[in-house]
Amino acid sequence: MSIKNINGYISTHLTIPVSLQWKDDHANLNAMIDSGASGCFIDQTLVSILRIPFITKQHSVALQLLDGSPLKTGPITKETIPLSVSIGTQHKESFSFDIVSSPAFPLIFGLPWLRKNNPYIDWERGTLTLNLPKQKTSIDIPYNTSSTAIAATTLPEIYEEYSDVFQSTGTDTLPPHRVYDCPIDLYPGSPIQFGRVYPLSEPELKVLKEYIDENLTKGFIRPSTSTAGAPIFFVGKKDGGLRSCIDYRALNNVTIKNKYPLPLITELMDRLKDAKYFTKLDLKGAYNLVRIKSGHEWKTAFRSRYGHYEYLVMPYGLCNAPATFQRFLNDIFREILDVYVIIYLDDILIFSSSLSEHQDHVTSVLKKLREQIVR
Repeated sequence: MSIKNINGYISTHLTIPVSLQWKDDHANLNAMIDSGASGCFIDQTLVSILRIPFITKQHSVALQLLDGSPLKTGPITKETIPLSVSIGTQHKESFSFDIVSSPAFPLIFGLPWLRKNNPYIDWERGTLTLNLPKQKTSIDIPYNTSSTAIAATTLPEIYEEYSDVFQSTGTDTLPPHRVYDCPIDLYPGSPIQFGRVYPLSEPELKVLKEYIDENLTKGFIRPSTSTAGAPIFFVGKKDGGLRSCIDYRALNNVTIKNKYPLPLITELMDRLKDAKYFTKLDLKGAYNLVRIKSGHEWKTAFRSRYGHYEYLVMPYGLCNAPATFQRFLNDIFREILDVYVIIYLDDILIFSSSLSEHQDHVTSVLKKLREQIVR
């Protein structure tokens, strides 16, 4: 097991509570007020999880960072549909947000919003006042002017004791069987349809051969004589590479669904409203940390130009994989879940109200990861 990255930051910006609404859904968030931002932005991951509708911008927008360098993720090409934005009980407006991959805050109100509303900020009282046609709305805002936001790109020295948790070697070995192994229970009498092999281009065949060789070496797959066989294909990644996908639709159609719930994003966000310190951990090769239940491996079989194979670890594409993995992590962190940790699939967010408290919380999480997952 390893952690793909550790990203911690201190929330010290001026923020206000807002409610976003679209169609028949809504979310309550804290929005950062940033006069240095040339637009209004929303986190791409948040858009995906909340399923906020979006469209392609007529003209892409190239952003520059404070040092003049371009945004690493490239120009902004997507924006949300106009969302209903409520602030307090009396102020409501419609606004579209540019979608950015990972802003320092999930929601940012920049210059366009500030120019439109021209709010008055009382720094001494800690209030933001919006002028309405017939009255004024005053909104209390939490802020801290004594610190600045920090993004950690290397492991902080205080956590060096747990450097083994961040090593990639753990993701290259077959995990042990646990009570969390993923079963694939089928409806009685339901055969798995045998899928035809999809034609692949020369670059795709090259990546396919590398993928098979790599996973055979790791022990994640093995040659199969299964009566099942899903086709494999590839989709493009943002960096221009190719991502493998197994078409498990036929298998999923006859699989009894795992009803374990995924957390509601709105509830997760509510847990963070009083926190000032955050650390985000992304688990590398997350689903591959879980084994397929012994005897069920044959059901994961896939066919390709280079042979017939089946998984020993949980692959992406199985209908019960998200629920299985959520249960796995929730059980590991059950004692501290919603106390100072929230989890959505392979994303772990640690939150605290003070720095010293936060360091203890992060250490506690790393210790649990080492005890329960690191191999």
